[in-house]
Amino acid sequence: MITINRIRQNPTIDSCCTEEYDAFSCGKAIDERTITVLNQVKITPNYAITFDKTNYSITIGSTQYKIFRLQEFFISSDINRVLIDSTSLGFPELLYLLDAMNRSGKHLYCTIIYVEPKEYAKEVSTEGDDEFVLSDKRYPFIALPAFALDNQSNSDDKATLVSFLGFENSRLGHILEHDDGASYKQLLAHLSIPAYKAGWENISLKRHMKYFNMLNSELITYPGSNPYAVNELLNDIISEHNKIVITSLGTKPTAIGICVFLINNIAKNNVDNQIGAIYDFPEKSANRSRGIGQIYSYELEIYN
Repeated sequence: MITINRIRQNPTIDSCCTEEYDAFSCGKAIDERTITVLNQVKITPNYAITFDKTNYSITIGSTQYKIFRLQEFFISSDINRVLIDSTSLGFPELLYLLDAMNRSGKHLYCTIIYVEPKEYAKEVSTEGDDEFVLSDKRYPFIALPAFALDNQSNSDDKATLVSFLGFENSRLGHILEHDDGASYKQLLAHLSIPAYKAGWENISLKRHMKYFNMLNSELITYPGSNPYAVNELLNDIISEHNKIVITSLGTKPTAIGICVFLINNIAKNNVDNQIGAIYDFPEKSANRSRGIGQIYSYELEIYN
């Protein structure tokens, strides 16, 4: 069980590190935000986290674990309180890292840092306006192991697609165009309000609207910096829809909320009610953002 106990807006990255932590986990430094975080956080040991989608393994430091055995790292360690930088980690790394902590059977405390960008890198699109450039390459969407639907239980019962929208509209288009109505009966598209910067929400909405007529769609606004609200929103959705597939395309705090919801609820899956998640593993572009925006920390408690 994972609970989100506190959300803080911090003046500096240093102010996120005032507690005594047993370890720090992070991803690669690829832009000004991630370079700054990794340079300023001095907690040791410092574990670099990487995900290998070809064999579904996660490397922590120099040791590789299959995702279904990742909890062994926490079981065998003296870690009770960990700081995680989500700015440099992707959705799958966060999901499987938190899931491993949950499956360790230990009572753990986790603080997750996220640093917003001041600006994203842009290029002029074929539509004549600016388009954010956030990834160099993406792959087909697939169900995430341990968080997949059992589509064989009732092939006639289509799922509701729950998508949290970002700025790369082609990602949602890829899902809908390749599905062609085979798996999904409805789209619940979520738009983050307010955006990191005024007007960014309009860019996201404009770029996604053309896909809303491909499926019975509903647009929902939500606070993109609040994972607690995202978790509550998903709990409301599952109470009204018996089968949902979630795709995390939006903000990193949103991804944290999705992770908490999936981990707390996946064991409840049965023939009649199911949740699952899909992802496309984008390769993040170098220098994808510039500047340091708002700094958030999310305090989580993990227990059985």
